[in-house]
Amino acid sequence: MKKIQEIFNDYLDALASQNFESAIAFFHDDATVFFREGSYYGKFQIKMILQNTFSMIKDETFEVDKLTWNYQTDSVATCTFEYMWTGTIQGKRFTTPGRGSLTWVCNDGNWQIIVEHFGPMPN
Repeated sequence: MKKIQEIFNDYLDALASQNFESAIAFFHDDATVFFREGSYYGKFQIKMILQNTFSMIKDETFEVDKLTWNYQTDSVATCTFEYMWTGTIQGKRFTTPGRGSLTWVCNDGNWQIIVEHFGPMPN
């Protein structure tokens, strides 16, 4: 069975691919996602926001720094991190720093995200 750190890295690779089908596979059916622009509940809503985001943003990178695994058991893991999100929307370049947290659950050896929260850095 893959370790949670490997699964996290695979998730980052899926995000980098901008393939929403690859990325959505990491989410639990009952997952909740909190982004700056809204809250999304369940795999269908999360798939729609990923699809929309990936279609708008070109040349996207998502770099993670200061990753901390806060809690880990055989069935639950949580992590926090800082990120730098960069890309192009309608020809305009952007860079957005922020911080995130993920809560993972493991069912039958399959780690999935149950809660994801990305937000701005504190002032």
